[in-house]
Amino acid sequence: MVLFRVQHVTLGVLAGLAGWSLAEVFSSYTQPRLALALAVLAIAFFGAALVMLGEIGSRRALIAAALVATPVTALTVWASFRFERPGDFLDSGHVMMAMLLLGALPVPFLMGVAQSGRDGWRDYAALFINSWNIVVRYAAAWAFVGVVWLVLLLSSEMLQLVGLRFLQDLLREEIVIWVLTGAVLGLGLAVVSEMSDLVSPYLVLRLIRLLVPVVLVVVVVFVGVLPLRGLAQLFGHLSAAAVLMAVAAAVVSLISIVVDQNDAEAARSRIINWSALGLAILLPILAGLAAWAVAQRVVQYGWTPGRVAAGVGVAVVLGYAGLYALAALGGRRWQTRIRRANLAMALVLIAVAALWLTPVLNAEAIAVRSQMTRYAEGVTLPERLPLWEMAHDWGRAGTSAVAALRVRADAPGQEALAKRLAQLDAADSLWEYTDLAVPKDAATEEAVAARLPVLPRGATLPDGFLGDVGATLAEPILAACALRTPAGNPGCLLVRADLLPHREGDEVLLLLMDGPRRALAGVETFQKVGGFWSGRGGQVQLGGTQLSATVLIDRLIAEGVLIVPSGIGAIQLGDSRFTIGP
Repeated sequence: MVLFRVQHVTLGVLAGLAGWSLAEVFSSYTQPRLALALAVLAIAFFGAALVMLGEIGSRRALIAAALVATPVTALTVWASFRFERPGDFLDSGHVMMAMLLLGALPVPFLMGVAQSGRDGWRDYAALFINSWNIVVRYAAAWAFVGVVWLVLLLSSEMLQLVGLRFLQDLLREEIVIWVLTGAVLGLGLAVVSEMSDLVSPYLVLRLIRLLVPVVLVVVVVFVGVLPLRGLAQLFGHLSAAAVLMAVAAAVVSLISIVVDQNDAEAARSRIINWSALGLAILLPILAGLAAWAVAQRVVQYGWTPGRVAAGVGVAVVLGYAGLYALAALGGRRWQTRIRRANLAMALVLIAVAALWLTPVLNAEAIAVRSQMTRYAEGVTLPERLPLWEMAHDWGRAGTSAVAALRVRADAPGQEALAKRLAQLDAADSLWEYTDLAVPKDAATEEAVAARLPVLPRGATLPDGFLGDVGATLAEPILAACALRTPAGNPGCLLVRADLLPHREGDEVLLLLMDGPRRALAGVETFQKVGGFWSGRGGQVQLGGTQLSATVLIDRLIAEGVLIVPSGIGAIQLGDSRFTIGP
């Protein structure tokens, strides 16, 4: 037992020393790619070795950890050449998920091979229990690290009360923080491994199973209500896809927990089993809606690195959904088919994570090609090009695209693009670029007036409206007008109506798809006060639920503007009403 703990603590101390060395020696980033390589190698190697040490022995754990860390490091360094600086590469965010998956998912497979021989990589029972052991043991060990640090900090504060500061000074040293954290983590993992009968995932998994019927009810209600509410609001923003994918991932996890490692350990409750079957059958609906949500966003705005990541995530979710639904509808032994699906999809995830760090799935290059194609075809206007992101966040592919756009801006008819590039050069930050891009000239007001539809039909823009609000809203209006609603209307609309009879003149409602104030679902309201137009805030209700500007634009153009009395004036749209607070 002592030797077992010493091995874990030693490995933890080495991990801490590696972290401290990287933080200190390479803090100046004189060799940034070397620093990146060593950092990834250390994290992947020690992270895998520590968790495998208690299961397969020190020698095999170190060999297996090297087999994990080496390809992760090589692929990461290769992918980092998409950017001039490795720090920008890591800031892109999505690569971190690929690195995490590529460093974590192979570990249970290697443990299975070490425990059961050559065929151990497909021993589902071993893979299942090893995976959950990793999660539970690391969670317990990190909780132990937190408790130890809490005790040490409280102890240093107590000693300081009697004038002793040595502990406080010691805990401020960087090397002490790194080494102590590594040692405590190693000790925690050793103790958790020794008490595997007590600290095991079984209790956690049994408790999580109880959530399956609850989640089924929520999903059934969601799917049942969706046809009544329509899809327009659901697909308003990418966040809808993120929520749907998160729910789908939770459903996959719950079903996997129900079927467990084998039939003997699987849930025996009929309610839980039938609930899991129901979720497996409904999962393609969630995955399909998530895919549609991403597709709608891509059609509107083109690919970005974040949307490429979302698209790949949706593809993986669709894979799970299809296999789970086939397993559930295949009759008896559906649990066995779910386990086979999990094994296959785990291998797919490893392959996708590896490809994400190769040119095959270069998210920045894919995004640049999409944006440049849309601009060349006239789908994206110059004011909608993500020039700042291309120049600063999308790596070498983005900077090359900006250079190509500079050449194109010299051609006749590209004055708008040249102006945007000049604003890009003059800005020191995204916020300053956005501010510089706000149009303020008379030509822009004329462009807004020409593109912004006005209701009721035959009405015109109120006098002075653009002069008062155009400085801040001209660009969002032009950007929204360049979009199209599901019915093919421009993504912008202005409504004039006398909604406050006690005030002189009309009030204005401005509806913009993807409006600047998401809290009002793209609806802006304005009143003329003291001779100037100013925003007042508005509210659109249908049975107590807010509608989006996308839905309202199509309905107003189709149904027209109907003013009804409501104490104050309101625009009636079926059961919906526009109103402005007095």
